[in-house]
Amino acid sequence: MMSHYVLDIYNPEPTERFKYVAGVILNDILGISYRVVSDKHLSGGKVDIDYSHEDGGDGLKIIPSGLLNKRGVEQVIPDVSWAGKLPLLFPSNQNGEFPFDIFSASFYMLSRYEEYQDFHPDVHGRFSGSSSFACTNGFLKIPVVDMWARMLGRELSARNPQIIVKENSFNALMTFDIDQAYAFIGHGFLRNTAGFFKDFFSKCSNPLFRLKTLLGRGEDPYNLFGYMTSQVKKHDAKAMFFFPVGQRNDHDKNPSWLDRNYQTLIKRISSEYETGIHSSYFSSGRPEVLSEEIEHFNEIAGFNVSKCRQHWLLLRVPSTYRSFIGAGIKVDYTMGFADETGFRAGIARPFPFYDLLKEEITDLTVVPFQVMDGTLMQYKSLRPDEAIADIRSLIEVTREAGGLFVSLWHNTSLTESCGWEGWRRVFEETLRIQKL
Repeated sequence: MMSHYVLDIYNPEPTERFKYVAGVILNDILGISYRVVSDKHLSGGKVDIDYSHEDGGDGLKIIPSGLLNKRGVEQVIPDVSWAGKLPLLFPSNQNGEFPFDIFSASFYMLSRYEEYQDFHPDVHGRFSGSSSFACTNGFLKIPVVDMWARMLGRELSARNPQIIVKENSFNALMTFDIDQAYAFIGHGFLRNTAGFFKDFFSKCSNPLFRLKTLLGRGEDPYNLFGYMTSQVKKHDAKAMFFFPVGQRNDHDKNPSWLDRNYQTLIKRISSEYETGIHSSYFSSGRPEVLSEEIEHFNEIAGFNVSKCRQHWLLLRVPSTYRSFIGAGIKVDYTMGFADETGFRAGIARPFPFYDLLKEEITDLTVVPFQVMDGTLMQYKSLRPDEAIADIRSLIEVTREAGGLFVSLWHNTSLTESCGWEGWRRVFEETLRIQKL
């Protein structure tokens, strides 16, 4: 519930950047109604927050760092100080009553400012979590924007009891990327024939399994949707599935969108759960391919898809999000790292995407995730017990922030084979812990 009190913020030069970040901090996180005044006389000479370099005046003094009054991208590396275990970006060296510029700090994280600057991409052209400012400064596993907002809320409420900060409730969402719905079904005669002979030399496949599946005498090892949905229902969890429908290539292993079994699966899951498109590796940087895939998905599902997660987490700002917006996507779920767990944008809740090059608040909502199964096992080489401990700590800090814990899973990681032995327990423990 929003507070009935309308908070006044004095800012002599309110930019689009400031309007954006003030909206996220005050409206979305704290639930405080506010107005920005550039002339103190318009507020009767009294304000609640003074965001300026001017001497005197009343209200909580927050010294601007200058980031919000710039345009475009410069080589910005924030200074960092610490308040206990909480990092503070753009700390104030002047006579401010608040120890850092919370608006610039939050904007730096939410806009993904560092991802517009020069960086060393990984082999897929992605921005690596290990090289992120949050990781190198030791706060990737903290939803700093949420914590900074709560810090501000406590200070404002202490100064004025009329300012009521809303209590945010913890929620969890389990998401599934169905990169390969089936190991054998829908692969066609030639692929299965070639695969049959390769199976003799593979540690992760068996020609007998393939033969039994194709003859209808055995279950496809990747067809774990009954198990997955039964666990989701058992723990009364919210779940969402992302299906790819792009052309097959070295990085996209999904069945053809014309395959009848695959179409039936998408329709069945869509009738029970929210579903979105898993835009292909090949679609990245190719808006015309993305639009074609969306058309195919819509034809199968029977509705216009508005939610997306990019395959291989190929997120490049702002180009990926501009493609999504142009194709009619309203909500993105790609905001997370492949190589590290934690809070890529420093926040544990959905937020609007800000296009830094256009200096524009967009209508695209970004839903960040905190952990992916492949990160834990393939990138971090964690054992199941270690993975559970990492997940538990992320859930706890998200719960403390009153945020949304989003995990990313694949049906192929639940096979209990080929290195994934013991990971069903990780999956089930995640469901159990997030419900507590």
